[in-house]
Amino acid sequence: MSVNTMAGRGVLLAIVVLGSACAAIAAGFVLSVVGAEVKVVLGGAGGAFLGLATLGLAACRFVAEIPREGQAAD
Repeated sequence: MSVNTMAGRGVLLAIVVLGSACAAIAAGFVLSVVGAEVKVVLGGAGGAFLGLATLGLAACRFVAEIPREGQAAD
């Protein structure tokens, strides 16, 4: 399956978002087990989700883009 099709990009987006959500749930669980306040648990889980989703989407875009004709691959 080619990554540069709409279906391929949708699959990559789903994988990144699902992975980020799982990591956020794990971070929230760890923070709640440690005994942090509720606002710290929610903030930590939300921050983990936003950080990992942003990093994952940037990495997917970096890996999936191929140079077009006429562009030099420096």
